[in-house]
Amino acid sequence: MEESHCKLLKPIFSKEKMDDNLKKNKKIRNHGIDFIRIIAMYGIVIHHIMHIRKIFFKYQKFKELKLLHIFLFWHNNGFAFISGFIGYKRHKYSNLFYLWIWVFFYSVIIYFYYLKYKPQLARRDKLYYNLFPIIFNRYWFFTSYFGMYLFLPIINKGIVYLNKPELKICFISLIIIFVFWHDIMNLRNDIFNTNKGFSVLWLMIFYITGAYFGKNKIKLFGTIKFYFCFINFLIYVVTSIVYYIAYNYNMKSFTEEIKLKIIIKLKQLFTENYDSNLKVIQSISIILFLLQINYNRYFGKIISFIGNLTFGVYIIHCNSFIFNDILVNLFNNDQNNLSIFSVYRLFMSKGLLIFIICSIIDYLRYLLFNLLKIRKLCIIIDKFLFEIIK
Repeated sequence: MEESHCKLLKPIFSKEKMDDNLKKNKKIRNHGIDFIRIIAMYGIVIHHIMHIRKIFFKYQKFKELKLLHIFLFWHNNGFAFISGFIGYKRHKYSNLFYLWIWVFFYSVIIYFYYLKYKPQLARRDKLYYNLFPIIFNRYWFFTSYFGMYLFLPIINKGIVYLNKPELKICFISLIIIFVFWHDIMNLRNDIFNTNKGFSVLWLMIFYITGAYFGKNKIKLFGTIKFYFCFINFLIYVVTSIVYYIAYNYNMKSFTEEIKLKIIIKLKQLFTENYDSNLKVIQSISIILFLLQINYNRYFGKIISFIGNLTFGVYIIHCNSFIFNDILVNLFNNDQNNLSIFSVYRLFMSKGLLIFIICSIIDYLRYLLFNLLKIRKLCIIIDKFLFEIIK
């Protein structure tokens, strides 16, 4: 009798069968997500160094720098999009705890480093600002992301249970109300309080946008895929150029009052906001383009490795001490009589240098966190809190 049972169970639990099941259940990492993280973070670094006051006044004569900035100014939308694209299926508070410890670690370490080696700079700040970086909004994106994360259990449930037509209606409604209506009818008043895209509400909107595309995956092959990628990239380039022309157009050449009003409205429409029409079109088009690229297996591993360090790049270079000390000093010895192409190379090369240095530092942090088993600690805290709530 026992032998017969074993014979029946053997094909079910055979090694070949289990291996097949493991392969089916194994997550296939989308390297496009990591590549978006890298490109978006690189854009954030360049965006930030462009807006350091001393650097801005030094190179403000180069109006063509605005074009480089416009090409890269989709990054925050990109991070919110991919958060929804991959995150709507699952929600773990342990991930939020881990990110908070990550931020806290750099905030405190950098503060005490400056307190010891550059006390004149450290004394301008307060210790409790660095002990509670979220409460005092030391990193606006993470503060907004933290706020959004608390709503994700509700948002994710809705996304999972809504059928395709219902989710499409939700997505289209959000775009019409918070993008097109907001731009056209509310050029002077931010009645929805999206704060130009620097808000919890806007991150939620783009999170849902990413979740919509993530749930309704686009499967393209061959020639269709090529045309799809080409069209998306073309939209991105064209909207960037239109944005640049509209932003820098000389209104003084228009004498008629009606024409002047039209140009003013257009310039307001193309303002430098994450929630403007062109920025939304740019963001979605470049993200879809990058997601459809085929990545080599080994190149994909490198991309994934670097992609996991991008949040550390953000936390390090955005720290107020690093931002106002090291980043400014990187440009102190540069010549003033440079051509626009030399300035382009300067910003892109130094942006890349900052990215690489911060990535190396964050890799050391990653090794330390693994040694201390911080990820497991966050999971334990997560389970413990849920047990208390029950």
